Amino acid sequence: MLFGGLLVIARPSLMWVHILAVAWGGLTMIFDFGCPMTPWEKKLLRRGGRVPYEEGFVQHHLLRNRGNPSSTKRNHVLLGVGALLFNLLVYVFILRSPP
Repeated sequence: MLFGGLLVIARPSLMWVHILAVAWGGLTMIFDFGCPMTPWEKKLLRRGGRVPYEEGFVQHHLLRNRGNPSSTKRNHVLLGVGALLFNLLVYVFILRSPP
């Protein structure tokens, strides 16, 4: 989702698929909908005899901090907004460049 805009530069036909992925990914991060793959990952961890983590993938692997839970939520929102803004900049570049 994050770097797919760079792929669109090489393959413009993928633009609409990528825009949908960016919208889904950004909104998932901002509103904490959760990734649909996390339950599968947790199920496979249980099958493998491991105890799965309680939180989501991003919270566990990227936003791990032992501090205030509100800062974790803030960081999650910032990652989502950052991903949306990065892709917006890529699309501005794509649309302004000559064909």
